[in-house]
Amino acid sequence: MPDRRVTAERWLEQARAREGEPFGGRGWDLYLVAAAMLLPFARPAGPGGLSVLDVLNAVALAVFLGAALRRRAHVRFLFALPMLVIFTRSLLAVTNAVSVSASCVSMLVDAYLYLWFVILVALLSRRGDLAGVRVAWLAAASAVALGSLAAAFAARQLSLWNLLTARGPRLSGAFPNANMFADYLVFSVFIALGLIGRVRAGILLASLGLLGLALLSTKSNGGMVSLSAGLAVWFPARAWYGGLEGSRLAGRVALALAPLLLAGLLISESGPGSSLVRRVQEHSFLARISHSSESRRDIWRPLERSYVKSPLGLGPGNSAFQKVEIGERERPDSFLSKEAHNDYLAYAVERGPIALLAMLAWTGQVFGMALAARVRPGRQPADARRDAALLASFLGALVATSLHSMVIEKLHFRHVWLFLGLVCAVTGSVAARETAAARPVPLPRPGAATRLGAPAVAMRGRP
Repeated sequence: MPDRRVTAERWLEQARAREGEPFGGRGWDLYLVAAAMLLPFARPAGPGGLSVLDVLNAVALAVFLGAALRRRAHVRFLFALPMLVIFTRSLLAVTNAVSVSASCVSMLVDAYLYLWFVILVALLSRRGDLAGVRVAWLAAASAVALGSLAAAFAARQLSLWNLLTARGPRLSGAFPNANMFADYLVFSVFIALGLIGRVRAGILLASLGLLGLALLSTKSNGGMVSLSAGLAVWFPARAWYGGLEGSRLAGRVALALAPLLLAGLLISESGPGSSLVRRVQEHSFLARISHSSESRRDIWRPLERSYVKSPLGLGPGNSAFQKVEIGERERPDSFLSKEAHNDYLAYAVERGPIALLAMLAWTGQVFGMALAARVRPGRQPADARRDAALLASFLGALVATSLHSMVIEKLHFRHVWLFLGLVCAVTGSVAARETAAARPVPLPRPGAATRLGAPAVAMRGRP
């Protein structure tokens, strides 16, 4: 058991040492905590969905750039090449845009979010495992979930029955819509799972319960499915990051899945079981899936036809400005289509296939960083268990968000970019720690005896 006094003294020494480093001051600590707590308050206040957080970020960007130029600090521009390709293809696609102003706003938001991501990585990578930022995120998410549920119950807009069925209102919290709220809640669940070993189990269970109820209240099919997929990855990933061999991990997963699959087969094939499954499908959120899937296909078909006419791209942010036929109207009072509701389709249709490949490239790089940060068996750090929970939560969230991007456009969500900053900062520090541990100690050269003196002579075996 480590001496708490020694640990506290070490923390104070690190804090004092960081004060002299670029971007190591406590003001930046407060900014990161404030940014994490302002994420759920995303009501748009201007073009491009600007929010209160964006005002704070504008000040932070100006201060950061000034400090970086003054101190000549080293700043890493991760994914610079894919981002440059995306921006170039976006400029070319503007030539086909119905609304040039919408394309300009979209590209400005893209540039702003990428610069914010660069700054986040620069700040976060200097602050260890970022437990304070992650706790602030979880505290804000739990508070918003509790407030949204309490307000809905008090107004009698929500009941326990409505939570489990497809009926009733869809809560959106402090977000513009329920799907965006659901996406934030999914990330927050994995933030909570990454705090195992850092926060008391009772507090984490209470927060996870609130987040789960709030997610049910959004009635978001994409949020539910993506969370399920992410959790299915998180459970084995935690063991794998902890050092468990792949073959043993596969065996444990198979043993866990076999009884569940057998029970599901027996229930679905039996008479009472099949009727129960049918009732659940009719009265739960599963009933929304078929309708939601059909509505998404209605949106995608006109966009696919428009793309055939303009393979260079329709222009960033121009999916919602394409005219549709009378029989394909998605709104009774408009002949314009809706946004693509799919990040991959939106990139392909609005910016061209090369931009889509670039987006997939930097997404693959993030996955690669998360996988490469695995602590190898035999040389684990003292906090290996906490590292395993954190890294597994990152991988689970990345799987969940990649799946959710198939039914929603989320690359302009602020919480997505803060989470990416956390992933890149933490995985980079873990990899650096592993590299430092594996780096051999250089031995003196034979000809260096006269320079190194007596110790070098002794190492050469001379008397």
